[in-house]
Amino acid sequence: MFKLIAAASVSSFVFGLFGVSWESVDEKIQSEFPGVQSVSTDVLFAWYEASDFKRPIIIDVRKDGEFRVSHLDDALHLESAEAISSVMAERGLGKDTEIIVYCSAGYRSASVAADLQARGFIKVLNLERSLFEWANKGYPMTGASGSTDKVHPFNRAWSVLVNDSLHACLDK
Repeated sequence: MFKLIAAASVSSFVFGLFGVSWESVDEKIQSEFPGVQSVSTDVLFAWYEASDFKRPIIIDVRKDGEFRVSHLDDALHLESAEAISSVMAERGLGKDTEIIVYCSAGYRSASVAADLQARGFIKVLNLERSLFEWANKGYPMTGASGSTDKVHPFNRAWSVLVNDSLHACLDK
């Protein structure tokens, strides 16, 4: 019981100290990237489950260490709109190709999505609440060693958005 209360107190302290909550993240993304459309984790998961659905290109824009811990199946690891644009051109994919970008909580990927739109890509979606929500819902992820339920929490401030049991590498 004490451990539960202590954990709740720590989470409340971190929320207050850093101001990180899903509501604040959602508001910041909406205000800074109003032209970026999103897709929910539930919808993307349903697309993964549908055998007859041709999925969009899924792109993880996080850093290498984060990607190695866990990522979505079949996700490309490209950290910038420039890299994405280059790979799309190399593969002969047009600017009307459907793309979903994600990161930890959705902010970095929203920025990349906006940059892709500025480069002329017209079917770009940001994964709403990104990998953190995906992990919190228990949806499948792949890591460097295969299937995993762990996620890189990015840093202490952002880690409050991921269930503690899912943290892979955060100093405590």
